Amino acid sequence: MTTSARTVPAACPHDCPDTCAMLVTVDEDGRATGVAGNPEQPVTAGFLCGKVSNYLDRVYAEDRLLHPLIRTGPKGSGQFRAASWDEALARVAGGLQAAIAEHGGESILPYSYMGTMGLLQADLMSARVMNALGASELERTICATAGMTGVAATHGISPEVDPESWPLARYVVLWGWNPMSTAPHLWRLVLEARRAGAKIVVIDPFRSRTARVADEHLRPRPGTDAALALGMMRAVVDERLHDDEWCRAHTSGYEALLGRLEEYPVERCAELCGVPAADIARIGCDFARSQPALLRLGVGAQRHKGAPVAYRTIACIPALTGAWRHEGGGCSYIPTATAGAVSGESLKRVDLRPREVRRINMSQLGDALTDPSLGPPVSALVCWASNPAQVAPEQEKVLAGLRREDLFTVVLEQFMTDTARHADVVLPSTTQLEHLDMVASWGHQYVTWNEPAIAPVGESKPNTEVFRLLAARMGLDDPCFSETDEHLAAAILDDSPGGVSLEALRSRGFIKVDVGQRPAPHADGGFSTADGKLSFETDWLAGAGLDPLPAYDPPAEAAGAGAGERFRLALITPKTHLFLNSTFANQARQRSAQPEPYVVVHPDDAAIRGLDDGARVRVFNDRGGFLSAVRVSDDAPPGVVVAPTGWWSEDYEGGVGPQATTSQELTALGAAPIFNDNRVEVEQARSAGAGLSTPSVPGTDRS
Repeated sequence: MTTSARTVPAACPHDCPDTCAMLVTVDEDGRATGVAGNPEQPVTAGFLCGKVSNYLDRVYAEDRLLHPLIRTGPKGSGQFRAASWDEALARVAGGLQAAIAEHGGESILPYSYMGTMGLLQADLMSARVMNALGASELERTICATAGMTGVAATHGISPEVDPESWPLARYVVLWGWNPMSTAPHLWRLVLEARRAGAKIVVIDPFRSRTARVADEHLRPRPGTDAALALGMMRAVVDERLHDDEWCRAHTSGYEALLGRLEEYPVERCAELCGVPAADIARIGCDFARSQPALLRLGVGAQRHKGAPVAYRTIACIPALTGAWRHEGGGCSYIPTATAGAVSGESLKRVDLRPREVRRINMSQLGDALTDPSLGPPVSALVCWASNPAQVAPEQEKVLAGLRREDLFTVVLEQFMTDTARHADVVLPSTTQLEHLDMVASWGHQYVTWNEPAIAPVGESKPNTEVFRLLAARMGLDDPCFSETDEHLAAAILDDSPGGVSLEALRSRGFIKVDVGQRPAPHADGGFSTADGKLSFETDWLAGAGLDPLPAYDPPAEAAGAGAGERFRLALITPKTHLFLNSTFANQARQRSAQPEPYVVVHPDDAAIRGLDDGARVRVFNDRGGFLSAVRVSDDAPPGVVVAPTGWWSEDYEGGVGPQATTSQELTALGAAPIFNDNRVEVEQARSAGAGLSTPSVPGTDRS
């Protein structure tokens, strides 16, 4: 049966702050023929990035998973046979029931993240099922919680600077953020500010694409951002450029902050962070003088042990300088006030749990799967919207856990990822063009509707439908398990304070969330804190063992602590330009532009180690190591190795990448991973297939 050609509203679901409104064209035969940006969306402005503009290649990919699969070979071998949905669901239900019978519900671990950000498909019906089974709760903190909790310690959960007002800024600091690669639509708004006369400053150890085109680029040592921020504030106070009137009216702990800054002369901060004192002072004072001034934080600077205190400290700069007085000025990170206003959290039905359950942090999956003392053991893993075999820290430990024959693993996926290769059962998931959803942004203030444009390809099913079917197989009979996606979408909006109606959202395709935010949201204070003031001094931080005042909380390894004498290089792992974490790394166009993994090493560090550009090297520490090509370039500063991430294990000789070297340690606040708090060494690789044991280090005892 054919229908007339049509255009369908859609939302990009991927882990990106831009959350593009899209339009999908569908022909008379029900096949999608084009995907484009919606030109009416004010932030995303009708264009798509290089990751998503060829989205139909993903939907109709030859290697797309289209049928349920059951493992026939060793775990990790990728050997499967096709199965019916009836057989596959019976196998899944049987495996989960066996785990419950032997070890209890907590032996089941759900594992998901932002492979889709859709409020329905990411974790709603799935959460209900896992709660009803009494499964362990996954602490989903792998991305931004260190920075979010740090900023909240200063601002509370308050409206941030609306990106639509960024073009009004006359000074823009992008701190740990590379929007040319990770948020091109928000970058467009920064460029509008530049065209109106704004200066752009990038703070990043790595010379990223954005840093290359900035007016200034400061390169602190990894993990020392708080020292840089303290130095900037001290310079502002030394030059009497702080906004005393605004601070006395709208902040708490102001005098305590001024006292704290006495402990951090600019010269001391320069020694700590490696940025010249003159540059620290100039950038701080220019920010104070050039209002409206905008400070936009990215997630890159928050992956170290001291990140919560660092982000809390950085967030004080716009307040001290009075930037919040002005439309377009202030601090912007993740708009938790607006994004959190449309979330569906209350619909996940925690009340279905038969009892309180334990929490397992997703960044400690390696330990959770391999620790023999864990009680009960994780005996079943259900994974969707994530690829932990490639992205979780201490990768070799994660892979060892996934290879356990006594671990029953179920993966819902669109492609045969590294994680799916280790599954007992693989269930094919729909793409965004094939299911209903809506997406709240973590970069702007809009929620975006996604109408299914085409029928599911092959036998793929939406995540929501898979978990409905699983609930029925497991004998879960609460009426909530039969609620349709349309019902869930309406319930989310009915339960949300964001002023978005389903009718308006579905009609227009996107709606701005309204939580009462104003053009200059904190010109006269009004922060979501106990006293309505921005907190320079936050007493509750002491309960987490942290300083209530802005301070320099050093990283565990990156700035030279811990293993610094043996492993002399700090490793940081930014995102690649055309992959999004490990998503898109299997697509031909994206791979053609980024064909193989590499690490960037400064010429001085390469010379000491006898490394030539293009050589094959081994990067390693006591946790593990990986093999890669090397690019010798001052894009990496001295003492730092840069390893862009996203490639799958098949692209690495030895089958592991940079995550083999990263730690499972978490921050004290936010329980976030410390991927970039990591010291390594680099040496010329020996022969192909050489062992992965830790080799000797140049300049150390070789005995």
